[in-house]
Amino acid sequence: MANIIDVVHNIDSRNILSVLPQDTIVQTTITSPPYYDMKDYGVDDQIGFGQTYEKYLNDLQSVFKQILQRTKDDGTLWIIIDTFKRNGSIVPLPFDLANKLKEVGWHFQDIIIWEKDKTVPWSSSGFVQKKIEYILFFSKNEKYKYNKDVIRVYDSQQLKRWWVKYPERYNPKGKALDQVWKYPIPVQGSWGKKYVRHFCPLPKEMVATMILLSTNENDVVLDPFSGSGAVIAQASYMRRRYIGVELNPKYIAQSQEYLAKTRNEGKHEYESFLERKGQKEFEETIWDLRALKYGRVLLKKIEEQTHANARIVVHRGELVDQRLHVEYSIIVDRLFHDACDKIIQQIIIIPPLSKYGILPTFKYAEQLGNVKKFYSYSLTNTSQYLSQKDDTKAKIYSKIKLNIDEKNYGD
Repeated sequence: MANIIDVVHNIDSRNILSVLPQDTIVQTTITSPPYYDMKDYGVDDQIGFGQTYEKYLNDLQSVFKQILQRTKDDGTLWIIIDTFKRNGSIVPLPFDLANKLKEVGWHFQDIIIWEKDKTVPWSSSGFVQKKIEYILFFSKNEKYKYNKDVIRVYDSQQLKRWWVKYPERYNPKGKALDQVWKYPIPVQGSWGKKYVRHFCPLPKEMVATMILLSTNENDVVLDPFSGSGAVIAQASYMRRRYIGVELNPKYIAQSQEYLAKTRNEGKHEYESFLERKGQKEFEETIWDLRALKYGRVLLKKIEEQTHANARIVVHRGELVDQRLHVEYSIIVDRLFHDACDKIIQQIIIIPPLSKYGILPTFKYAEQLGNVKKFYSYSLTNTSQYLSQKDDTKAKIYSKIKLNIDEKNYGD
């Protein structure tokens, strides 16, 4: 096993079982197959260049069928691939290949659009400028490893303003990935000495996302068309084991040199990622926004239906099993207590309030009491506390301090 793992093997991927042990050790495969009959990768009898389309598809089917046999039961497969034009028509290669893989047992789970800005430099009359490729995602079985919470977007500068206005719609740990991934291809002219020259180098951030989604540390990542070595390098940085296969020995030498030069830097980037700086703060902010908005929605409904002059004090409690305990103290005349009880029981069990993840308790008071150490909010905005000059608008009081202007975020 030692001479199989953490090695790039100089063999034809059509014979991949010769370097994969009998055990099912592969957790995920990430690869970009050779472009069909468009690029010569500098070796004889290669997959793609010089083949018929049917032979090309059959060879790829054979490679991925063999990989399926050595993939763990909860394992997955990522294929980066594109359409092309032949004889005046688009050839839907991604979808033709997906059908081929379904025939041998892979479960087709998703299609992701990779918006890459720059492309391999060929063009053809009638094309719009091509800036995308397809990422096909497969699994061995219906249940598979998929660590979606690990790659959530929690940098608020990358989110639209709606996270402020509708915090109940955002997971406190961050926003799930979109179906469109934006990762520019590295510009070869500016790579410097560390980088491998290859027809289509994959962005390391994109590869890292796939690895995070579908593996844990010490899992085995396979790339049967290793090429520039982006996949094996990223796996190494991220404390995964890797197996590479590459037909061209020149690429193997270059990729090993690249890995040696970048290993320390790549490991440092991964360790920095693991710190998840800012995620805890984002999570706390989402819960604060939810707790205050819950009180605001409740208070508006009470005033609308009872016409009482009411206020509310929000006391945030502990987060237990992804439910936040919050006490709401409703300041209203005793005459309205029964009516408020009915309103509360009606609205907290249905959306939107039932979707907030809030576990509320309620009590009443007829006097506001001392709220000098509290922040005040209006009935129209609970993401920015009121200044003293605007305190006449105060309806909601809490020790939660928020001063978020949704205008600072995009539409």
